[in-house]
Amino acid sequence: MNKSLVNRQARKYVEANPKLKGVMDLYREIFAAQRRLSKRIPEQLPHLKGAQMSYRLQEGRVLIEPHELEIDISVLKEIIREMGRILDEKGRQAVENMDAFLEKELEDGRRLRGLVDAFLSRDEDKLAGIMREYTIDPSVLYLLLHVSLAPFLWKKAGPLARKADLDQVPRGSCPVCGDLPIMGFLRSQDGLRVLECSLCGSRWGVPRMMCPSCGTIEQSKLRYIFSEGDEVHRVYLCEQCGKYIKVTSGVDEASEELVVPLEDLATAHLDRAAEERGYTRGCRTAMS
Repeated sequence: MNKSLVNRQARKYVEANPKLKGVMDLYREIFAAQRRLSKRIPEQLPHLKGAQMSYRLQEGRVLIEPHELEIDISVLKEIIREMGRILDEKGRQAVENMDAFLEKELEDGRRLRGLVDAFLSRDEDKLAGIMREYTIDPSVLYLLLHVSLAPFLWKKAGPLARKADLDQVPRGSCPVCGDLPIMGFLRSQDGLRVLECSLCGSRWGVPRMMCPSCGTIEQSKLRYIFSEGDEVHRVYLCEQCGKYIKVTSGVDEASEELVVPLEDLATAHLDRAAEERGYTRGCRTAMS
């Protein structure tokens, strides 16, 4: 995914629905900064060979364990500061305590390291506890952390995802980093459901009817809804765990042209429809 593709696709969404201009412009700004600042992150050679990757996947493990991701705290601070500036200037409204966070609180490298470790290990209780130590709103802090760590994951995940067979053991969570998918799409040529990781951006295939949150394939527990006149965009609901995931159908061979985070923002009405029915999203979302 590159800047020109994101800009081109964002314009298409805005042409179809002008109300999306604000959020699309914000995403474009964030993505451009992510790509630019990712150059400050050294390229990382794959730490696993082919057979090792296959063995891990068959064991149900991920290709990048939290301790295997190298995070330069000084670079992370630089990225967070830039993301904070963008969010404060381009967001719907100024963020309370953003200046204090960026100028003072962010300097505590030890606390930031603890925050990163809790985020990557998915220790939600620890993460919430550390977040409360900051004066900035936890949801804003989570967004900053998510979009600032993503470039580190891209650098590490890319070489691995290109060499590994990520479809060999179907699973709901990302086989590369372990996060849950932001959305899925159905490939028109073979009907395969492809999921995209909400954090590292890796894609992998799963059975067409499977809940990525709990793994059930029991058809009686799974159903989908869609907006009137638009069956292409659906939200699949799982009665077993109460989670949902959005899926776009009929994506052709040019699936690399589908910018899933933009598709996610453009289908926010489906999130509301699922939430009104009592379902919650599986992945830890950042932008939507």
